[in-house]
Amino acid sequence: MRQRIRVKSINRVIFWAIGVIIVTVVVIAGGFFLFSILTEYHPAPIEPVSVTETTSQQIGTTTSFSVITWNLGYGGLGSEMDFFYDGGKNVHPEKSYFEQSISGIGNFLKENDTVDFFLLQEVDRNSKRSYYLDEVGWLKTLLPGFCISYATNYNCRFVPIPPTQPMGRVTSGLVTCSRYYPDEVTRYGFDKHFRWPDRLFYLKRCFIVSRYSLPDGHQLVMINIHNSAFDTGGVLRTREMEMIRAFMFSEYKAGNYLIAGGDWNANPPGFNPEVIKTGDLIKLDDFPELSTYFPGWEFAYDPKHPTNRDVNSPYEHGATPVTIIDFFLVSPNIKVLEIQTFKTGFDQSDHQPVFLQIAIHP
Repeated sequence: MRQRIRVKSINRVIFWAIGVIIVTVVVIAGGFFLFSILTEYHPAPIEPVSVTETTSQQIGTTTSFSVITWNLGYGGLGSEMDFFYDGGKNVHPEKSYFEQSISGIGNFLKENDTVDFFLLQEVDRNSKRSYYLDEVGWLKTLLPGFCISYATNYNCRFVPIPPTQPMGRVTSGLVTCSRYYPDEVTRYGFDKHFRWPDRLFYLKRCFIVSRYSLPDGHQLVMINIHNSAFDTGGVLRTREMEMIRAFMFSEYKAGNYLIAGGDWNANPPGFNPEVIKTGDLIKLDDFPELSTYFPGWEFAYDPKHPTNRDVNSPYEHGATPVTIIDFFLVSPNIKVLEIQTFKTGFDQSDHQPVFLQIAIHP
């Protein structure tokens, strides 16, 4: 009898302990979701973007301009890195490797600081993955004389995945660096995002528009783009392209000159893998044909060199899939003079920079 009582007592303790554990887990999980809901990033559809005060000049009578677009991968996606979102294992680079990559990015930007504009994506301000380096402040020091404009597209207090090594705090966005002082810089948010609750921990994507006055009374409109990835069926990217098209057509109708550049997360029209003779393994993106959105406009890209690699494993030439997703779109009143992809071997980022030289003409 005593033994039965003892067993019952032990069982009650076990059940009580299990109950306490379950309640604790539910309370913690519920508290975390409530915290995530209350701190969710809710940008306005259209927001003004501040511009650093510099001695930058106005455009004046200049009619030829150079641009470099580059997704920096926040300095954490160099050739030796993989990334768990793409099927890899790593979340954060080792600090020494991050410092090596960000230093290489800085060297490249300084070596090419004679260009008129840099359109940069995945620039962190306060993120665990980049060791909380304010990369916008770093750019200001790195590129004296340039106007720096930053717009957030990723702001999450705590990304809980993967559970064994959470990404943690992420604050990141787009940066436009300009040798000329803009009249105005604006953040335009896309109106379609991931569904709840995923949207709590993902990007709220946007594009940045910088305006520069020209002598003819019109404007040079520079657009910095980073469209959606991880988008099954292209639902988000389709809506993003519709919004970009509507904006650019309206501006062109007003007589302005437009350049849109960045990471489109889609192949450009006419992309032909057979043209790339670098010995890489080329992949195609199954996104709808972009030329249908902009008939008569020019997509400028270097067809012979890839701009992006998969990060499911460290980069291995000839084995890692690569493609072209970083390029420019220019309005019909702009002439493309030169387009070239820099061959960096993906050493500092999972993207390679792309250079554009253009001339405007009425």
